[in-house]
This record gives sequence, structure tokens and C-alpha cells, in this order.
Amino acid sequence: MARILFSFEELLDILISDVLRPGAVVRARVKGDRIHFVIRTNSFVLPFVPVSLKYLRFEDGHAVFELAMVSGRVKKAVDRLNQMLELKIPAYMRLEYPILSIDIDKLLAEKIDRGVRVKDISFENGEFTVITENV
Repeated sequence: MARILFSFEELLDILISDVLRPGAVVRARVKGDRIHFVIRTNSFVLPFVPVSLKYLRFEDGHAVFELAMVSGRVKKAVDRLNQMLELKIPAYMRLEYPILSIDIDKLLAEKIDRGVRVKDISFENGEFTVITENV
């Protein structure tokens, strides 16, 4: 078992390193308890969508986040965005607006190491605590 501690800024550094984040995510930054970024849609009508992501909980092997559209005008395009992103979202992610769920076991198997399982993730005082165990 291991206990890994890292800040929201460190999580953002991991995502920016392009190890985990989809190529459509640009201009990411941390503000408070949220990660703010822009999704590039490759659509003429709506080429960029500003959004924010807030960690909610770890449940049944999934890290659960709340996805929020920054602009009221953009919120009207959520259904269209959802359809566009479903094709591009990795297999370990599921988006049911406003909830984004990440299957951590699938993510680890695909990206990092098949011998590690995440037992718990918590977020307090701007710091994530991830508890892992060997499979």
C-alpha cells in the first residue's frame, strides 16, 4: 500500500504533461478548488468551450468530477458538445453532464501500470491523497 499526496497544481502539471489529458484540452489553470480549461471542439460554430472541473468524490473505483460551463450562452450548446465529445472521450471516462466520471482502474491499465489499484482518493485543503494497493 502506498499513500501519495499532491496538490491541485501538481495534478494539473500531470495533465499538462500530456500523459493523461485529451488533446482537445487547452489553457488549463487552477483557481481555488477547480481546474479551469478550454475544450477545443473543431466546430466552426463553437470552436472553444470554457469549462471548469471540480473534484466531488471517489466511488466504486471512479473519480467523480463536476463539469461546469463558464458562459450562460455556452450552456445552451451542452447537448451538441456532449455529442461531439462522446466520440473523442477516452474509454476510461464517462460524461453525463454535469458529471464526469473517470474509471481509475481502466486509466491505470491503459496509461501507467496494471499492477496498481487505487483504493481511495480524497481532497482536502487543496491537496489530494491517493491510497493505492498492489493487485
